[in-house]
Amino acid sequence: MRKRDVYRLALAGAIFIVLLNTFFAAASLRKVFYQQRWLSHSQNVITVTEQLLARIRYAESSARGYVLTASPEFEHEYNDAGLHVQQTIDQLQQLTADNPVQQKNIIELRRRVAAKMTVLDDSMAERHGHPNGAIDAELLQAVVNDTPNRVEDVQSTMRNMLNEENRLLRVRTEDTDRARREVWGTFVLAFLLDFVLLVVAFEFLIRLSKERETIEANNEEIAMLNGELKLANTELEDRVALRTRELEVSNQELEAFSYSVSHDLRAPLRTIDGFSLALQEDFADKLNDEGLDYISRVRAGVQRMGTLIDALLQLSRVTRSEVQAEEVDLSGLATSVLQDLQAADPGRSVTCVVQPGIHVRGDARLLRIALENLMGNAWKFTSKVADPRIEFGTRRGDGEDIGRTVYFIKDNGAGFDMQYVDRLFTAFQRLHGDRDFKGSGIGLATVFRIIRRHHGSIRAQGEIGRGATFYFSLAG
Repeated sequence: MRKRDVYRLALAGAIFIVLLNTFFAAASLRKVFYQQRWLSHSQNVITVTEQLLARIRYAESSARGYVLTASPEFEHEYNDAGLHVQQTIDQLQQLTADNPVQQKNIIELRRRVAAKMTVLDDSMAERHGHPNGAIDAELLQAVVNDTPNRVEDVQSTMRNMLNEENRLLRVRTEDTDRARREVWGTFVLAFLLDFVLLVVAFEFLIRLSKERETIEANNEEIAMLNGELKLANTELEDRVALRTRELEVSNQELEAFSYSVSHDLRAPLRTIDGFSLALQEDFADKLNDEGLDYISRVRAGVQRMGTLIDALLQLSRVTRSEVQAEEVDLSGLATSVLQDLQAADPGRSVTCVVQPGIHVRGDARLLRIALENLMGNAWKFTSKVADPRIEFGTRRGDGEDIGRTVYFIKDNGAGFDMQYVDRLFTAFQRLHGDRDFKGSGIGLATVFRIIRRHHGSIRAQGEIGRGATFYFSLAG
């Protein structure tokens, strides 16, 4: 996994943890608010219940005052208290609508409050009918006792309601405390996780900062190395250009030297050959056989030196000339070379087989020189066999030429010893004596350079007295 993917995965994990912490914190706070609402509700119920008790007591005291004094002020206070008592009971019933126990207590409370208020109303009515009379003891007793005329105690029912609400208050207080502890626990856990995330994020930032500094340092070093490399390349290109110019000058000097050598050598050779011929023709009757033999040897040596000069110049030109690649009909080229050989030696009858349709891409002039040398050798080394045969064709390559087309020139001539095959393509290396077969020893070296300049390869296979085969390949 790449480092960038690791960072993305870590960031996604951090976001998930933060969201999870937020969710649990919100859920805990919601639970706390819910519990606090119910806690406040219980406190409200207790407050209203106590208000009801106070108003009942206020009604009793107003009734007692009226019975004792017959004051209209107490009568007014009693009526107002009685009205608020009923309103408070209704309020209390609405507040405890969720609690069946309290609803049952409310029903009982209504019944007892109604009985209580009936006794008080009767007392108020009796006193209202005799405003100046003496106070009836039974009437006074009825408003003083909490259970007048055996009316059940209102306060006992209200205590039951307060007990029930206090029980709920304790339970809800405990639930609220537990929810608060959970909130604190959630916040502490979230704080720890967020702190760990912050530490990890800070560590990542430090590491990224260091990596960035390292990359910047490496970039500066690479830029410096690139600058040095460009400078080295520039110096190298300048040196190569200088060497190229020097080589061009050297080649020009070598070409001029070759031309001069060939021209200067040919002039004395022509002189030697001309005077030898004149001596041979004009003074043949004055020389004995030994003298004539000497003159013949001199002329043969001069002609051989001329052939060597021509071969060396050709090898030099092949090495220096530029390859002009084009489509070449190699079959037509081989046929033309064989026709030239036949025309130059019309007394011979040689069976020549050329595979038609062979086309290659190369320099036609250089390839013709190569074929002239290879087929010239085949023509020469088959001169002493009864049924000479020269064959040109192709086959699939193998070894280092696998996948390529290999061209071959095969003859049934003198052949050669395979132990000297490595010397074949070296200049001035000959495997046959000059008396048996004339030659300069430069032809195969010229062929080797032509094939190498076409990025191909060449090899030979032969056997003494059973002919030789030359295989070569060409790039493309």
